[in-house]
Amino acid sequence: MRSNKSGKLLSLTILFIFAFFLLSVVWTLRSDTKIARIVPLILVLILTILSFLHYAPAPKTKQQPLFVPKRFGIGISVNPNNPTGRLFWYLVFAVMTILIIVMAFSN
Repeated sequence: MRSNKSGKLLSLTILFIFAFFLLSVVWTLRSDTKIARIVPLILVLILTILSFLHYAPAPKTKQQPLFVPKRFGIGISVNPNNPTGRLFWYLVFAVMTILIIVMAFSN
């Protein structure tokens, strides 16, 4: 089990990246440069990777539920310990990576 200190650090990191994401969305709405369109996608990809690491796969003991309660806060999250949940996480990674590549090389 992770220590409380590392959990707080991960929470602060995710919060910082989310705030930076919101600022980049505002910047995107006010600017029409290619970099302004790519930055929010990169930040979403980083948030997705950090979220996946936070709910990192555990050793397989038995079939895990698809949705699990969040470790902190209110709500549920997709469980990467479930085969369907892991597929969902990988699809999100792939879609975000493809969007970043398409935005980087589009006119």
